[in-house]
Amino acid sequence: MLEQLIFTMGGPLRAGSLRVEVAVRERKVYVGAARADSLEELPQELAPDALVELPNGRRWLRKLDKLAIAQRWRSRFTASEPLSADTRWQLFYKEQGKNARHIIGLGAFPENWTSFVDCLNELPDVAIQQQNHLEYIRFLLVEKVPVITGRKRTVVELREKLVLDRRKRMILYNRHKEDFGTERHAYDLPKAVSNLLDALDKPAAFEQRLHVRCIDGSDTGARLIVRWQRHDRLEAGLTCHYDAQDMPADWPLFLRMLHEAMGGIRGRFFALDRFPFESAAQASAQP
Repeated sequence: MLEQLIFTMGGPLRAGSLRVEVAVRERKVYVGAARADSLEELPQELAPDALVELPNGRRWLRKLDKLAIAQRWRSRFTASEPLSADTRWQLFYKEQGKNARHIIGLGAFPENWTSFVDCLNELPDVAIQQQNHLEYIRFLLVEKVPVITGRKRTVVELREKLVLDRRKRMILYNRHKEDFGTERHAYDLPKAVSNLLDALDKPAAFEQRLHVRCIDGSDTGARLIVRWQRHDRLEAGLTCHYDAQDMPADWPLFLRMLHEAMGGIRGRFFALDRFPFESAAQASAQP
C-alpha cells in the first residue's frame, strides 16, 4: 500500500508546472496540489497542513495499486527524439515497508501513463491534459477465398478479427473460415500494444489517413470493418476496401511490426501482396 507519492511536471501537457503530493496516514489519504507559471521553477514542498483528506481515498488507492508502479516502471524514461523532450516529470513513490522509487521522465512515458494521469486527475486541483490517443481498435477482415477439398473447389467466407486493446494490454486475433471452424490467439504484450496503437496515429490520426471509397453490393473484394475508441471514450467506425488504394501508405510497415510482435503468425490480414505500392516505394528509394 502507498505511503507517500510526490509528482512534479513541467511542460506542454500542463500549462506551467505542477506538484502533486499524496500521503497515507492511519489508513486515510491526504492530498494536495500546487502550480507555478514557470516551467523552470517547480512548486516547493507543500506544508503538512496544506494536504486535505480525500473522500473515498481507499478506493483511489486501489486504483493506483493496480498500476503496479513499483514493479513495472523503470527509473528513467527518455525520448528518442529531442523535439519531444519538453515535458519533464519526476515521481517519488514509496510503499509501506519498501524502498522508495525515484523515477524521472524527459519527453517519454511508461506504457500505462494514461491510466496514471487519469488517477491523478481525480484529485482536487489537478488537471493534466491527456492526448486523445487510440485506446482500442478492432479490424474485421471479410473476404471470399477459394478452398479445395478433394477434387472439389468451392468459395467460402473468411473472417479475421484483430483487436489491439491498450487498457487490457492485449492483442486478440481470431480467424473463422466458413464450414472449417475458428482459431483464436491472445497475446499479453503491453509495450507492443502501446507502440502499435501509437504507430497507427503517425504522422496523423489513423482514420484521417484512410482513403475510403464507396462500397456497394457489387463489390467482391476484401472488406475491412474498423471500429475504434479514443481516450475521450467516443467510439467510431468505418468500412473500407482492404487494398493499397484505401489503406495508408505506411500500412505495410505497421503490418511488419504487428507480425513480428505476434511471433510471425500467418493470415490474410497480414498478407503484404495486397499492397504493391510497397515494392514501388522501395524501388524509387534505390539510388
